[in-house]
Amino acid sequence: MNLDFDKEIERIIREKKETSPKVLNEIHRIRKKENEFVVMELRNAGFKVSNLFDLINFKQTDFEYINLLLDLLDSKKVTDPIIKDGIIRAVTVKKAKGIAEEKLLDYYQSLKTEKEKELIGWSVGNWFEYLYTDSYFDQIKKISADKNNGMSRQMFVLALGKTKKHKEQSEKLLLELTFDNQVALHAVIALGKLKLSNSIERLTELTTNKNKTIKKEAIKALKKITAE
Repeated sequence: MNLDFDKEIERIIREKKETSPKVLNEIHRIRKKENEFVVMELRNAGFKVSNLFDLINFKQTDFEYINLLLDLLDSKKVTDPIIKDGIIRAVTVKKAKGIAEEKLLDYYQSLKTEKEKELIGWSVGNWFEYLYTDSYFDQIKKISADKNNGMSRQMFVLALGKTKKHKEQSEKLLLELTFDNQVALHAVIALGKLKLSNSIERLTELTTNKNKTIKKEAIKALKKITAE
């Protein structure tokens, strides 16, 4: 599965900077308690884990926990964003394809705050990028186009580059999103995956972009398209 560890490190640093020691201690207390609750539910179901994140960090062979974790996602006993994020990451596995989509989309739409969307919503998008299917193209497109979804759109935007049936629709939206600073980089990468010639003009413009990463990815995307 795709996990952005740089993003995770940045989040931890930001959390410590923005939160007083007293509040931070309370956050960690709740997080520990909720992790213990999830672990107990898993153990009662027969899974020998000592931490929710064991499901992410160690290779799994039994994925019967998927439905259990999806049910816990909106449980009143699970409120901490990091635990919710851990649940989503734990079900970002091929065995969840065909099982988790509707639940995750409904949950994404229920997220209210920008902070929730940035952390938990981003991981939902990561799920759909990793396990992309054209069956959910319309939902992914709608989420990607809505600027109110902020940075949580990034992986949804990247997923648009994987479409097989809707390439022209995807290209049109991605070209528009190259003007949106929050998702421009991901739109450029996705255009490179689509390999459609209508993108050449805009990608050529981006090869002189002040953002070195966007410039680099625009050059790579052009090479992919012109090599076809």
